[in-house]
Parts: sequence; C-alpha cells; structure tokens
Amino acid sequence: MNRDTVRAAVGPQVAALTMVRSLMGGALERKGLEQTVDQARGRVREGLLYMSEWSRGADLRTEIVPIVCALGRTAVAGLSITQDGDPAAVAEWLDIQARTVREQPVSLTVQHPADSVIVDVAAVIAEEMHHSGEADPAAVEARDQRAAELVAAWARPRAAMLDHIELLLCGGWFASVALAHAFRFDGTRMQEYVESHAHALILAGRR
Repeated sequence: MNRDTVRAAVGPQVAALTMVRSLMGGALERKGLEQTVDQARGRVREGLLYMSEWSRGADLRTEIVPIVCALGRTAVAGLSITQDGDPAAVAEWLDIQARTVREQPVSLTVQHPADSVIVDVAAVIAEEMHHSGEADPAAVEARDQRAAELVAAWARPRAAMLDHIELLLCGGWFASVALAHAFRFDGTRMQEYVESHAHALILAGRR
C-alpha cells in the first residue's frame, strides 16, 4: 500500500484500539458492558465521553463504519487465537453467536442494540482468514463495503446520536471480550498486545 492508503487505514484502527483499551478492564473482570461504562472513572470515562460526543456528528459510512470494521478485525484476531487459527471454527463460533444474540430477550435499557450487526460484520471480516499472504486491497475493500451495507441497513434514520455510539460500544466490547478470552484473561498480556499494535500503527501513520 502507498503512504496515503496506509495513513487512511491507521486512523480507524487506532480509534478501534482506543475503544478496546477503554473497555478491556471490564472485560477482564468479566463485567457486562453497561456495568463497565457506568463504573468508568478517570481517563477511561473521559475517553468514552469523548468518543460519545464525537460519534454524534460523525458520518456513518466514512467515519463510523471504518472503526466498526477495525473492531471486527480485532475481534476476529482474538477469535483466531482462541480457535487455533481455524477459519471454519471461527465461522462456526460466529454463527452460533449470531443465533444466540438474535434469540436474546428485548433489551429494556437499549433502544436499538447493535450486538447482532456487530457479529454479522465480524463474520464478513472473518472471511479474510481463508486467504494467506498479503491481503488483496480490492477484496478487503469489497468486504468493508459489505460491512458498510449491513451497518447502514441496521442504522435508523435520524437516530445517529444514539446509534453511532451504540455501534462503537458494542463493537469495542465484542473485540475486548474476544481478546480477553484469547489471552485467558491475563491483563498484562492483553495490555501488551493492544499497546504494541497501537504503537506500530502510529509509527506506520507517520512514515
């Protein structure tokens, strides 16, 4: 990829890791998403509030969807570790998770839960596991476009203030839990993984 392409990809990936870093404490403690957000303090709370405010005015397709895709890739990376790199096992797990999410009772606290669309996006991203070597940019773009269509179909007209942050929170939580399981709830190892990837991305964006 050329320099401009790399820089365009870095921003959403860093934003995704920022969401994971904000939520990973709750995932490691096996709390729920709502409890994690409600109990957030200090820099974590400030970060979540900033993302919430930013997301309200962000464009769904050009700003929110790239972060959701990056969160999907982070979740798939965690699932790949848990499933020993077996694409079929990851796909089967996501299929089961999709059915489980759809069978859950209607939430009394969230108007329009994003759990199902986040799992669907991860399933699209997981198709990348079937291809070895350097990723084909055209294939990646096609998968991201399919993910964008899934998100656009889920999002409600004139509800961006609620739906955008719901997407980021659900996506961040899904990725955080996937990584927590991948590292067997070892906070030190998970922290090192997130920090090293964020550092590498930032360096790539500066070149």
